[in-house]
Amino acid sequence: MRAKGSVLLFAVLLCGCTEDPVPKPRAYFRIDLPEQTYRTWTDSATFSAELPSYAKVGVRDTKNDARWFDVRFPGQRATVHLTWSPVGDQLQELIEDAHLFKNTHQVKAARIGSERVLRDSARVFGNVYDVDGDVASPLVFYLTDSTDNFLYGALYFDARPNADSLAPVSDRIRSDMRHLIATLAWH
Repeated sequence: MRAKGSVLLFAVLLCGCTEDPVPKPRAYFRIDLPEQTYRTWTDSATFSAELPSYAKVGVRDTKNDARWFDVRFPGQRATVHLTWSPVGDQLQELIEDAHLFKNTHQVKAARIGSERVLRDSARVFGNVYDVDGDVASPLVFYLTDSTDNFLYGALYFDARPNADSLAPVSDRIRSDMRHLIATLAWH
């Protein structure tokens, strides 16, 4: 009986001793992004711009003369929240609020890149902030004509912030929003 047990133990050890096990790296699902095509979208009261054809725009209720829009990317589980406000005499306050919101990301941000927007012929001025790292909003921007219109935008995902896994989608939506900025016209 003892010999049979020894032979069985030897056979199990012999079969179990192969190459060292190698753990598989964590992976993410492949992301297939739609073709980058655009269509003109207009809000008769505020502005028009070219938006991605695969995005859906929702207009929310107005409050205190401000207007809110959600540019929804359902296939990417992302939304760019846009807020339009009349400037009046509060341009400095609106710009400071945009900077304050961007600065709330500094704790988690690996880097915050800034890009100025100067489209004199269309009277579109502002800043675009690319926020790198595991942050809630990897893209923040504001645009203004400095007298009548102020547009603030921020990108959010319906997922936990993970810059590595969201990078392809973040890059695409950043490109799409830069296209919106390049084609924006005030009404």
